[in-house]
Amino acid sequence: MNLNLIIIITTAVALVAYLVSKVNDKAGAAMTVVGSLFALIAVFLLRDSIGTEITLLYFNFNLTVTGWYFALVMLMAYSMTAFFNPFWMKKLIYPAGYNFLYLLSMAGTLGVFFAKDFITLFVFWETVVWSSAFIIQMGKSRQAAYVYYVISAIGSMATLFAIMFAYGTTGTFVINDAFGGLAAYPGRAIVIFVTFIAAGMAKIGIFPFHVWLPFAHGSAPHTFSPVLSGGLVKMGAFVALLSVTAFPAYKIFGGMASFRGIPLPIYFMMALGAISIVVGTLMAIKQEDAKKLLAYSSVANGGYILIGLLMLDQVGFAGGLMHIVNHAVASAAAFLSIAAVAYRTGTTKMSEMGGMIHRMPITYVVYLIAIISMAGIPPMGGFVSKWLIFQGLADKGLLFIAATAFFGSIGSFLYVFRPLSAVFLGQTFTRDLNKKEVGVFMLFPMVVLTLLSLLTGIFPNIFLRVVTEIQTSLGVLPVTLAENTIVTNNGFLDAFKVFIVFGFGFAIAFVLFIARRKSRRVELMDTYTSAEFIHTRELLHYSHSFYAPFERLYEKAPDTMKLYHKAAVKISEIGNFAEAIFFGIKPARTVLLVMGTVLIGIIAGGVLS
Repeated sequence: MNLNLIIIITTAVALVAYLVSKVNDKAGAAMTVVGSLFALIAVFLLRDSIGTEITLLYFNFNLTVTGWYFALVMLMAYSMTAFFNPFWMKKLIYPAGYNFLYLLSMAGTLGVFFAKDFITLFVFWETVVWSSAFIIQMGKSRQAAYVYYVISAIGSMATLFAIMFAYGTTGTFVINDAFGGLAAYPGRAIVIFVTFIAAGMAKIGIFPFHVWLPFAHGSAPHTFSPVLSGGLVKMGAFVALLSVTAFPAYKIFGGMASFRGIPLPIYFMMALGAISIVVGTLMAIKQEDAKKLLAYSSVANGGYILIGLLMLDQVGFAGGLMHIVNHAVASAAAFLSIAAVAYRTGTTKMSEMGGMIHRMPITYVVYLIAIISMAGIPPMGGFVSKWLIFQGLADKGLLFIAATAFFGSIGSFLYVFRPLSAVFLGQTFTRDLNKKEVGVFMLFPMVVLTLLSLLTGIFPNIFLRVVTEIQTSLGVLPVTLAENTIVTNNGFLDAFKVFIVFGFGFAIAFVLFIARRKSRRVELMDTYTSAEFIHTRELLHYSHSFYAPFERLYEKAPDTMKLYHKAAVKISEIGNFAEAIFFGIKPARTVLLVMGTVLIGIIAGGVLS
């Protein structure tokens, strides 16, 4: 089966899902599971077809190992999340539209990753943007969809400008030919580079385009947030990758001023990634909503990915590619676990939950392993990719960026622990005493993603071998692998031995726990505080303003969203002023006055010249 058939069949299944949903919405949702699993398996089997070129109508595709890698990551997020769809149909106003758009956006991502020319890339990119925007507005707030679309529109317009400028310069829409031909035009190249990578930064949520993530993730249907974070933001990483590979950025900017061997235009983008790590970390710590917390976590992790990719070296670049997989898997698992809790409790506010470990133990383990990976703690996959990124930064001597990356890793311990403590630990609320674990159909994707997090952490070379193929195909020196060992200039990492050490430590702790003397079990309400009887379970649970002392350290820091809001107000005032002038009591007189002023200006300019 070739790519054409996969896209056609996936689109056809989307239409069938829409029609079936009109009769039975759960059956239509089941079609999203079938369609996404089909696409995942079919694309995986395209492995032997890498290197071929295909045409579908006016669209041209090139099956590269890079596109195949990104497509598998995306389809994993779509297919695993789809298992939750049947359980959310009653919560959606337009279930048929949701099922159709879910599969349509997935088909659009395939066109993006395998696009050979700019026209194909742009059409499929917009397909994903529009379909996902309509899905987001099916959630809690339409304003979230507006913010998402505005930021996406900025990225789309920047992409279109870069495409047309590149075509005007080189005379071709073929991505590799157009970007490769810019070497003779360094002045134009820097404009095209900045505008093109801006689209990727907007999609991946890099500062200052990060504001859409908390809105979209927090308000989107719970079944789509894992796709947004685990999948769709990786489209931005793909564009960033094209910006330094298909667009030979280091070659074109090689004669410009540089810092530590990195041309300043690229270093500036890396600095924005570093700022994203800090902003995402600090904002995640402040959040009261679990989904918004994970959204800001995606902002921080997007910074790691961007930094790794822009290094375009042997080690850091491999870490950036590896982190795409690790964050996609861990983020999707974390969002699904929160979605499972929300399915039982009806809320994602951490101050309204507690003690769910006793009611949903498997969901707790899924979230625990996911946050261990997101925080970069061994033996999970996030540790391996962050270790590689740190090794790359150390090789290049990028101390400022390394410091921000280290700050993000330390700060992630704080924000990932908050949902763990507030949602799963602590005391169970009275209304949740009868809640229970979700069904097998919802547990299955969470367990699969959890096992993948373990697999990428214990045997990372399985995935890094694909990364080395990508590096070789892009002309980058591949990272050195030896059996299960990763070798760098500063040392080596045997992830399996790390797993054995950690496993041995956990085993000792478990034995001590089993062998120790058991305490007498005391019921929760059988206690007192300062001679005052605790009459409700909730009074023993602390989750609101969890890190208040730490948050006060930066509570007066500038808020990007407030700055955007002020700008929006000013633009609205200008619009109202223009409306009052041109659509006032006598608009014709105003139009004639403006036209006369412009005409006089043209005549005066001609006379003076």
